[in-house]
Amino acid sequence: MAPNRRAFEDLTHVTLQVLVACNLSCDYCFQDACNVTPSPRGEDRTVDPIKAAQATIELLKAAPADLSLTFSGGEPMLAPVEWYGTFFTTVGRYLQESGKKLSYSVQTNISILRPGIIDLFRKQNVHFSVHYDGMLDDPKLLSKQRRDNIATLSENGFTITALVVGTVASLRALPETMEFLRNHGVRYYRINYVSSQGRGYQASKIPPELRAEAEFESAFLASQYDFQMRDNVVMNKFLFYYNNVVLGKEQIGKPRPQRCRAGAISVCLAADGFAYPCSFFTQLTGPMARTSELPSLMEGASEALGRVEASNPYYDGKCRQCSALPICGEYCPLSPVTDTNCVESFCNAQVALRGLMDSNRELTELIARRFIGHRRGYPGDVPRSCGGRP
Repeated sequence: MAPNRRAFEDLTHVTLQVLVACNLSCDYCFQDACNVTPSPRGEDRTVDPIKAAQATIELLKAAPADLSLTFSGGEPMLAPVEWYGTFFTTVGRYLQESGKKLSYSVQTNISILRPGIIDLFRKQNVHFSVHYDGMLDDPKLLSKQRRDNIATLSENGFTITALVVGTVASLRALPETMEFLRNHGVRYYRINYVSSQGRGYQASKIPPELRAEAEFESAFLASQYDFQMRDNVVMNKFLFYYNNVVLGKEQIGKPRPQRCRAGAISVCLAADGFAYPCSFFTQLTGPMARTSELPSLMEGASEALGRVEASNPYYDGKCRQCSALPICGEYCPLSPVTDTNCVESFCNAQVALRGLMDSNRELTELIARRFIGHRRGYPGDVPRSCGGRP
């Protein structure tokens, strides 16, 4: 464990995996990403809502402040309305007695939206983080149904953020997708970089140049929308370019692992009954504790926490001379590196984006300066996290 690093020491966010089953079968799904996380076939077990609520309460007791919790899956909307009713009631009793607060989000493909969920989630002020393929018409992906459900959420006053899939078809439809989301009150979205890397079997199908063009275009369109609708990760790359390339500010001359502090400020309660620091790469970190034993820790907690921010020799060597370093600068130490490197597509896309910025430098500077002006004028206009409440 890193110095002065303790599990749950500054805990602010919990991801709760309600189940592992899903009603869609997307090629790029994280459950098949580079064999990082197993995807049990035929597994439809839903975690016990009372036990999940009890574990959440223990984390609330251990947390120094209020928490946010995200329901995840699989597809969490497969769980019956009664499951959520039981969970909210159980946790609600503790919140009333303790005076602590817990805000809720749900990560969903939004293909399922029961009337009972709408009423219950409205009462609990649940934020929707929607995984969305964009303005496509693919019956297999239930595209129209998902689009209609986003419109229904908007009509019912829910706060929505979107995680837009980075496949070829979705990237090509990104401008139309941005317009649709904007028309339905979605202010923040993310282009899912992992699906662009090659989640599932997509690695060879996503040209890096397409990803780069989509990111550049999304930044231009955000500028045209006065940044009232944007992908902050993409916009930050324009800020990095402006500071590191245009202004030539002194920067760290080598790549560095992200300091995400997973396990200290966030924790994932997985459906397998264990707590992990990171919900993306559970096999690589290993578990921190049994969910039923929270907030006490297993002996593996220190090791799990250390892996989240450990230096990765592959990136330390490869990124040092990369032309995209000034607009990237950080890497996730847990990103898998194999003989068929699943991050290669994304890395090459960032090199291509740097090239687009260089060849369109005047426009790049204009977008960056406008975004800097927006941030100065509206310092509070930032999402709290990609999957959480804005």
